[in-house]
Amino acid sequence: MTYAAFECDLWRTQSSEMRHSYCATIPHVFAGVLKEHGYTIQRELGQGSSGTVYLVTNTDGDPCVVKVIDYRHNEEVEILRSLKYGYIVTYVDSFKDEDNEQLFVVMEYCAGGDLHKRMQTQKEKKKGIFEEKQIIDWLVQICLALQYVHEKNILHGDIKPKNVFLTEDGYINVGDFGCSKTLQRADAYAESGVVAELYKSPEVFQKKYTSKSDIWSLGWVLHDLCMLDVWSDTVERRSRLDSSIKGTTPHISTRYSEELRKLIKEILSHDAKDRPSADEILAKPFLREAVKRNKIFPEKLRQRLEESIKTFDKAYKEHYKDLETLVSEWGKTTDSLEKTHYSATAGSLSGAVIGTAGGITAVVGAILAPFTFGASLIVTAVGIGVGVAGGVTGAASNITNTVKQKSFKKCLQQIEKKYKLVSLKLLSPLSDVRRLLRKLSKFQDFASDSSSDNVQMVQGAGKSAGYVIITLGMLSNVARIAVQAAKIVRTVAAVSGVLSGLLVIADIAFIVMDSREIHEMRQHWKTDDSEKVKSSKLKAIAEMRKTHNELQNVLKEIKEAKEELNTYI
Repeated sequence: MTYAAFECDLWRTQSSEMRHSYCATIPHVFAGVLKEHGYTIQRELGQGSSGTVYLVTNTDGDPCVVKVIDYRHNEEVEILRSLKYGYIVTYVDSFKDEDNEQLFVVMEYCAGGDLHKRMQTQKEKKKGIFEEKQIIDWLVQICLALQYVHEKNILHGDIKPKNVFLTEDGYINVGDFGCSKTLQRADAYAESGVVAELYKSPEVFQKKYTSKSDIWSLGWVLHDLCMLDVWSDTVERRSRLDSSIKGTTPHISTRYSEELRKLIKEILSHDAKDRPSADEILAKPFLREAVKRNKIFPEKLRQRLEESIKTFDKAYKEHYKDLETLVSEWGKTTDSLEKTHYSATAGSLSGAVIGTAGGITAVVGAILAPFTFGASLIVTAVGIGVGVAGGVTGAASNITNTVKQKSFKKCLQQIEKKYKLVSLKLLSPLSDVRRLLRKLSKFQDFASDSSSDNVQMVQGAGKSAGYVIITLGMLSNVARIAVQAAKIVRTVAAVSGVLSGLLVIADIAFIVMDSREIHEMRQHWKTDDSEKVKSSKLKAIAEMRKTHNELQNVLKEIKEAKEELNTYI
């Protein structure tokens, strides 16, 4: 299965016609279910051992992988949920579609593709070989992942290049636990293991599978990394597997060290008892430095985190005050709009009352005219004058309100435009920090299990030991910071939508007013609960006030995130 053979950037550059053709192949029901849970399908990535795999984006725009499997086969979810380790694909979420008996498993996206794809690319290059240091780093990373799952009495069951993924920071993530089994005892046998044919151990043919079967598969991955010419020749590769199953270990190029060649020979021993365990492999003297190198936080990931924190710090210093000002302006505009609406409503109602009184007077004068020989026409004239005055008063209030609303609309549009620009500059680097902290948190075991080794390695690399201490503190708070940052992003997305929607209220001319509007305004002055009011105008103003409160919370949470990160800046 290939989770990430295609980059998200490639998807974004495709034409709309190409995107449509991709999405046309995706079952509509899957897209609908994913949308309900906050995921947007981008394209199908391929078929795994237990289901179909899709590339999706979440509500924050982050890429993820979703595998759709039969919901009765949910052992994979339970296994994946229990694993959190630096070199294993991270479980994100899962949910069921009861109607179609499907289970959706959301996992980490690995932007570097899989090892199979990397081997193909390397084979096409002029030299067509991997350097030993690279092979050994991958060996150690895969072995650390296997050590972790085997200690939990879990068998992977399908180790092969297509199930070994590369992150954008260059390290390994072992994935696709669709064939995994949980054992009651470490030395127990699973009834069977799927295992791609070219990586299947001798005992699997007898329907027996142990942790040493995973090791055999690892051995063939190492063989293929060292012998790309053989790996790309299916006939020769199959012939070597057949010979190995009969007890003849395959040849490894002498360009690689004797220690590595000897280890591969041990791993591919016909008898599972003669194969080293993951623990024993990692204890090999010639791998000591590689183990230390790979049991600390990945260097590229650490560097990207430091850069993202600095970027957020700079953005905070440059734009936080601007955001504060915009939020304040939003609140003042809301107050002013509510006050103007109240005044205009009261003025319109007063004008209507005066106009009505004048009209009645005029009618009375006209009725009495025949009986008063015209004297009552004076009353009529007065009534008409009063009516006109009332009409002018009401019209003036409505015209004033309309004019003010137009200025409010212009003001709100300016605030919205500035807000989107400023908030993006603040929230984009904060989202980067959140994503990287989540990745870093997978390596927490390395810090807690061997912090002294980490300190030693950091010093040996020319860095201060203080970095490790800081990282330990950061990891202890990673969950809170990540949740907080994600909440800010969601809040801002919601607020931005409200800002755009509320601008239409500035076009409404409050011409028809009555005393009930005045009563409602007095009863619910400065409310942010639109459910409490019936008037459409007051509902809109209440939404504006609610939006202002949410914006104030965004400010508070951004500030708290900054204070939390101050220690690490």
